Amino acid sequence: MPLITALRSFLKHPQAIPKNIFMRLPKTISHEPHIFVFGAPRSGTTLIKLILGAHPNLSSFGYETGLFMYRDIYGFTYEGFSTTDIADLIKQSQDIVQFYDKFTQQITQKTGGKRFIEKTPQHVLKLKFLLQHFPNAKFINMFRDGRDGYCSARHHQNVPQGKSIVRYASYWKKCVNARLNQGENNNIFDVKYEELTNNPEQVVKQIMNFLGEEYDARQIEPQYYSQNTITQDTRQEFRKLSKSIDQLSQGRWKKELTESEVKQFYEIAGRELQILGYIEDGLNVGTANLLIRH
Repeated sequence: MPLITALRSFLKHPQAIPKNIFMRLPKTISHEPHIFVFGAPRSGTTLIKLILGAHPNLSSFGYETGLFMYRDIYGFTYEGFSTTDIADLIKQSQDIVQFYDKFTQQITQKTGGKRFIEKTPQHVLKLKFLLQHFPNAKFINMFRDGRDGYCSARHHQNVPQGKSIVRYASYWKKCVNARLNQGENNNIFDVKYEELTNNPEQVVKQIMNFLGEEYDARQIEPQYYSQNTITQDTRQEFRKLSKSIDQLSQGRWKKELTESEVKQFYEIAGRELQILGYIEDGLNVGTANLLIRH
């Protein structure tokens, strides 16, 4: 959620601002085995959420929560929950961590899954906080060539960073470094969008092993992973989520970006492109081994 949007949401309930601050100074630690998916915008986080949600033990119900970003928790809404439901959960909770535990418990009770998959791309910026307060959670971070990410983002109405290549490259760089700054961690699994789309079965098996769950072959079949509210959305950016996984979105920057745009992106985030193995031919995406598990 953009900062200006967050500020507007707070101003709708000014009397709740002190309570919001208090809720976001957590004293509790969650011991639940939650699953968080995040990464820069248009890096494949939604696809991973859907694939994981096709597993019988996991629930990918609903859209993004954005709970750990700057937002008014007292104005929080979510599919399947009334304002009274949310208000009751807030009353029962000491802080945002405890609220999240109770909130996800209700979701899994409703959907039948054992673990909830929270997918909010920008939560990567709160990774340090999440690691501290959710020590038993598993975190899946998505990497994608930022130039391809921009090609996708500039056609997405809900990605404000996509309005300019300078803005997107700066934000992509920020997201990548938020992950890199945490170094090696056994609770974080890094996935490259390119590797996922090249070898979906192999990569999903690795992810499921990381999560301690059995791989289900149906997870990579579109008739199963597309059974979600998101895929019922008719907007163009969601249409591909109902189709088979393919490599058609790889390297699109080479056709869609001008030489000037490519240069701009490299000037801003060239270091991060190199660290992740996205060298200038745009094809060698598997050379980085600092943080990527194989």
